[in-house]
Amino acid sequence: MKYNFDEVINRRGTGSIAYDGQYKVYDYDNLEPFWVADMDIKTPDFIIENLKKKLDQSHFGYVVWKQDEYLSAIKQWYKRRFSVNVQKNDIYYVPSILFTVTEMIREFSKEGEGVLIHTPAYNAFLNLIEGNKRVAVESPLIATEDGYHLDREQFEKVASRSDVKVFILCNPHNPTGKVWTKEECEFMRDVCEKNDVFIVSDEIHMDFVRSEQGFFSMTNLMKLDSPILVVTGLGKTFNLASLASSFMITKHRFTTLQFNRKLSAYYGLAAANTLAVEAVKVAYTQSEEWVDQLNQHIEKNMTILKSFIDNEMSDQLSFIKPESTYLAWIDFSKSGYSEKEVQNALQSVGKIATGLGHSYELGDSHHFRLNVACSEEKLLKGLQSIKQSFDALNK
Repeated sequence: MKYNFDEVINRRGTGSIAYDGQYKVYDYDNLEPFWVADMDIKTPDFIIENLKKKLDQSHFGYVVWKQDEYLSAIKQWYKRRFSVNVQKNDIYYVPSILFTVTEMIREFSKEGEGVLIHTPAYNAFLNLIEGNKRVAVESPLIATEDGYHLDREQFEKVASRSDVKVFILCNPHNPTGKVWTKEECEFMRDVCEKNDVFIVSDEIHMDFVRSEQGFFSMTNLMKLDSPILVVTGLGKTFNLASLASSFMITKHRFTTLQFNRKLSAYYGLAAANTLAVEAVKVAYTQSEEWVDQLNQHIEKNMTILKSFIDNEMSDQLSFIKPESTYLAWIDFSKSGYSEKEVQNALQSVGKIATGLGHSYELGDSHHFRLNVACSEEKLLKGLQSIKQSFDALNK
């Protein structure tokens, strides 16, 4: 391959949450991180070089984000990668994805009302729902040998509840890596429209879909004033999460008027991040080959993980290889151990940090999440650490 995704980079001591923020979550320090959803892979050089040129201009005053170059880059990326015709007038700069999700929760629901979400769910969504004094209404995914499936009957049942006002769709799904089909998206759209439920679709993992069917964006289903908003950005694909900036796409005129008015007059957050705007311009015009090869690397790591579990730990672990994302949702229920026992072993024996399953579920968990966006060397060491951890439990 043209690009080397097996290069080992040292991030410890750089202020990285994955390495230097472990004390907030874990009982031990200096664990090998497989938990936070950012990559142990360098941001591509062509983006770094572009940002260096911007730094050399030596001025960072307020910037106009609504530049044709910025909007065209997004529009053309959607056209080339996803065969979607996004209109420039439907694209809006936003401070972050989670800020935007929060605003949609506040705009379309009241305290005590329900927010529909698939479980297991991205833990930040659950935190936002609770933090805004709403109630998480779950539509559990069904785990099968060939992947995770939508329970249509259950989804329709909970979406029809009078207290459910907002549906947060994680598209593709985190933590399972499920890719939503066109038919599933249309079904969920129809159910929500019928029951006056506003859809906010977080599509931050859109560039990591590796299935034959490809990625189906909810932007495909937007018509004038459709109660749908899509929010995404560069954070995951290009490892730019700390350049806090994203963009949303919607044709819902009430939402855009309310959101942009509050962004400026209520929050004072209308100023865009100069480097983030520049990053969009270059990332969405120069990176297709890089993204394709990155997905090949992640698929290789997922295959290594699947083979390891099937051949070395099938009596204790189960794993459905995902069609998207770089996150593995691993089931340890066959081991018979509790999450507390497993996490204690992973940290104290294996010396690794994995995603805590209970933070993605509303009840007891028998899962942990593993980030495989790293070198093959790091992954192989991590897999041995997992095995050592369960061996210690068995002894």
